[in-house]
Amino acid sequence: MDKKFLDSLTDPVALYENAPCGYLSCTADGKIIKINQTLLNWLELERETVLYKWNLNNLISRGGGIYYEMFYFPLLKLQDSVQEISFDFIRSDGSKFPGLMNSNTVKAENGEILAINSTIFNITDRKKYEHDLLQAKRTADKERNHFEFLSDFVPEMIWTASSAGHINYVNKRFTSFFGNDTELVSLYTKIHQNDRIAFLRIWTSSLRSGTGFTKQIRLRDVLGNYQWYLIQALPNRDDDNQISKWVGTCNNIDEQVSEFNRMDEFISVASHELKTPITTLKTAMQLMERLKSSLDQTSRMPNLIEKASRSVERVGVLIDDLLNTQRIKEGQMELKYSVLDLHQFLEELIVDLPVNRDQQLTLNAPKDILFRADAQRLEQVILNFITNASKYAAKSKFIELKAEASETEIKIAVIDTGEGITAEKLPYLFDRYYRADNYGRQYSGLGLGLYISSEIIKRHGGKIGAESTLGKGSIFWFTLPTITP
Repeated sequence: MDKKFLDSLTDPVALYENAPCGYLSCTADGKIIKINQTLLNWLELERETVLYKWNLNNLISRGGGIYYEMFYFPLLKLQDSVQEISFDFIRSDGSKFPGLMNSNTVKAENGEILAINSTIFNITDRKKYEHDLLQAKRTADKERNHFEFLSDFVPEMIWTASSAGHINYVNKRFTSFFGNDTELVSLYTKIHQNDRIAFLRIWTSSLRSGTGFTKQIRLRDVLGNYQWYLIQALPNRDDDNQISKWVGTCNNIDEQVSEFNRMDEFISVASHELKTPITTLKTAMQLMERLKSSLDQTSRMPNLIEKASRSVERVGVLIDDLLNTQRIKEGQMELKYSVLDLHQFLEELIVDLPVNRDQQLTLNAPKDILFRADAQRLEQVILNFITNASKYAAKSKFIELKAEASETEIKIAVIDTGEGITAEKLPYLFDRYYRADNYGRQYSGLGLGLYISSEIIKRHGGKIGAESTLGKGSIFWFTLPTITP
């Protein structure tokens, strides 16, 4: 086709006037000498109003005019062009829209600026997008700060990790346990060596499958002690169902695990403790069955009956302990209060009280002291103290039942001069199922006596405790309020 014909198909004027950007030409002093229709439409102005009459400063904000005079125009003198500087342009109604201005100069041979040609892009949508993006970032930062603030006040360790499994946030509880080092390699060494491989397998499997996991492991704290923790992690997915991060918690379950272990041990001990007297009772009953028609029954029968009676009594004590523990757990232990005379109550209690043959039980208590208590339950506590002193402090020749009184409370203590109890065991003596072994020697019992005693005293509004010195003996005591005259 003819080139002239092809050129006739284009309209440079129309392209200029209706371009998607604004075109503006002005003299060095800012007088507008050319402007396209696109920019006029944005400004809501007529060409006759602007052309050769208005200055560039009439189109932009006051602050923009100052910036143009002080920075933009001097920069044009130096480098002939300036790219993408934002100005606020003023519409005829006084409203504004943001625009990016790119300018090039037309200079004389002596370097004097003759004209400035500019393109202007309306960035209202871009500004709105940037504003929305900034708001979204602020909202995300606010939510993250709120999450981190709350996570620092919970007792659990909380952490987050990237989609690839790299830890990128931990709360204060986490750093107080592990320190500030959150590198995976370092944290891996703080897992108990028997738990490391299993944990690594479940973590890598979760990363591959994108599913959460729960795992119990032992973790070493900054002091080098291992404790049981329940580790849980869940993936957080975005709108495209892609994993954006992992959120995890570490809950200390050391006490629960220890409780389960003690329960397992208790079941084993209880089975043994119940089986022993039942076996003895069964044997005694079988022998009595054989002796019914024997001539020798008169001489052996009393001894067999005594053994059977002791076995039944022992089973009864064990069952009472179990029942009392259940009542305490369910809050159903009732107290039947009565007014008691301290000296009289203790004196009647120790009459014919069985202790080892080579031990002597003495009473040291003031007279004329009254207090309110459940006599049967209180007797249970004191008998437990004395029985333990006789059993665990077998070498103690003297066991003293001592009572003191002040204006507000009475204190009753059982004192022995036996081998004593190590300091690390004292805090656990009144725990449920705890059974102390002195120097490797195990004694019979379910580990419930002192626990039940502790609960009885607490329900009386008193306090209970134990003191001990190795080689010198132990003191088990409790206090109760006195009766105000």
